[in-house]
Amino acid sequence: MAKVKRLLRFVRPYSLPFIASLILMAVVGACEALRAFLMGPIFNQVLRPANDAGRTLLFDLPISHRPVYLQEFFPERIHNVWTIVALAFIIVTIVRGLSEFLATYLINLVGQSAVRDLRNQLYTRMVQQSLNFFTENPTGRLMSAVSNDTDKIQDAASNVLSNLLKQTFTLVSMLAVMFYVDWRLSLFSMLLIPLVVYPSANIGRAIRASSASSQDKMAEINRLAHETFAGIRIVKAFVMEHLEIARFKAATERLLKSNMRWVRAQAATAPLMEILAAVTIAGLLLYERNKIAHDTQTIGMFVAFIYALFKASEAVKRLTGVNNSLQLAIGASDQVFRFLNVTPELTDRTGATPAPTFSRDIVFDGVDFEYERGVPLLRNVNLQIRKGEIVAIVGSSGAGKTTLASLIPRFFDVTHGRILMDGRDLRDITLSSLRSQIGMVTQETVLFNDTVYNNICYGSGSRHRSEVVAAAHAALAHDFIEQMPGGYQAAIGERGQRLSGGQRQRIAIARALLKNPPLLILDEATSELDSESEMLVQKALNNLMVGRTVLVIAHRLSTVRRADRIIVLDRGTISEVGTHADLVSQGGIYQRLHDLQFVDAEP
Repeated sequence: MAKVKRLLRFVRPYSLPFIASLILMAVVGACEALRAFLMGPIFNQVLRPANDAGRTLLFDLPISHRPVYLQEFFPERIHNVWTIVALAFIIVTIVRGLSEFLATYLINLVGQSAVRDLRNQLYTRMVQQSLNFFTENPTGRLMSAVSNDTDKIQDAASNVLSNLLKQTFTLVSMLAVMFYVDWRLSLFSMLLIPLVVYPSANIGRAIRASSASSQDKMAEINRLAHETFAGIRIVKAFVMEHLEIARFKAATERLLKSNMRWVRAQAATAPLMEILAAVTIAGLLLYERNKIAHDTQTIGMFVAFIYALFKASEAVKRLTGVNNSLQLAIGASDQVFRFLNVTPELTDRTGATPAPTFSRDIVFDGVDFEYERGVPLLRNVNLQIRKGEIVAIVGSSGAGKTTLASLIPRFFDVTHGRILMDGRDLRDITLSSLRSQIGMVTQETVLFNDTVYNNICYGSGSRHRSEVVAAAHAALAHDFIEQMPGGYQAAIGERGQRLSGGQRQRIAIARALLKNPPLLILDEATSELDSESEMLVQKALNNLMVGRTVLVIAHRLSTVRRADRIIVLDRGTISEVGTHADLVSQGGIYQRLHDLQFVDAEP
């Protein structure tokens, strides 16, 4: 119930259309009751059964003997009863149809709007999480929650809300008809309800468990597909298509088995209802046969009762289906609410204020950092990066270079110590104002499936074309952009796959130039390029670094020779500091790295 209540909270903003649909569904229920009551005069008076031929018809009574409501609407003697009944039946059906159409539309509007808000909130919460969240949760699982899980909830929400209202009002109106015709028989019929509700509840629990399992299996399929498509070059290069296909088939087989568990549970509901309905109607026929034979019940009223009973049993059956759909939604909501319950690790501290433009220095003061408790990655890092300096960080793989750079824009928070910008702890500065002053060009260039123009403008808002072109010129990207079909409006494909590696890097540099940040982080920006592309990108980077404070992370020492200072990281600590000329002859780690790269390795 807690999950159901949480789902219903998303309905609150749409109270007005919900109430309107509630009223319209009540009209639908009332029309169903009227149609049931019309069964009486249809069989007793319009069709005139032989055993009723001698009876006085309601509409044949003198005006003074008619009920008051009939005197008002039918002040004269009526002979053509069929016209009245047919007209009433048509009017009631039209009103019912219009009311059901409007109610169904409104309730689906409510359900789908509520799930849209849920999906938006889920996506917003995910995007706001720290990088740790994305390393701990596979992309396939996140995509499955945003798409498949919310789709299940959306389907259920539309069906549940619509059928719940419609069948509830239909059931109430049919019960009213049944009790009006024969209250004893109605009580007997209601004794069978527990026989439906109890097994249906057990079936619902089975469906909920199977639904949650199915969502996990679907997430696994998403993960496998994402990994295969993202690494399709490696899959083909190593001729591993057969392995990936086999893994995918195994995952879909597990999904099939999980889905069939809840299909079996759901399919058991309808036969159960049919059997109970058959037993009930057989008993009613035996009971009513004697009453009709002794003239204590008319055939018309018995038909009205049977009609109402059928409609009531159908409503109960559909409400059971509503419960099954609801259990599917609850099963799918487990993962959704799990992600919604995750509190972002990095938020603005209470009292945090925007930072003025960077003007003095960045200081690492006794910084320790660890991803896992008790496994330190950085230890006692003390470092000052002054405004206008180009500081390079080098070291072997796993030394913590990228992690150290990631602490400046607060992708992670330090475990111990602090990082100061112009004397202020980064945690006392709002994240948006901090990151707005930092530009990044990374080894893995991230571009979006959009135009060249929009990718350059990303993070800088709407900019004039002349500014974008100037940034592209400075990044040495203008010429190849102009040669593309469509120029700046050319689409570059997913992750910029229609561009070469060097072209992608120069688009990323143009993006950083347009943002014009005072602080710049270059993380292995040329490590995956060929010599010609590296030369072009390095020229573009030189243009980008002019007048900025730059932190350069590089394996290739040729890219850091002109740095003002070089910081050598070794197993999470700073082991050497100096210029290239200072460090290359000191006999330390930097000299060893330099020799490995530049000394001839031939025997």
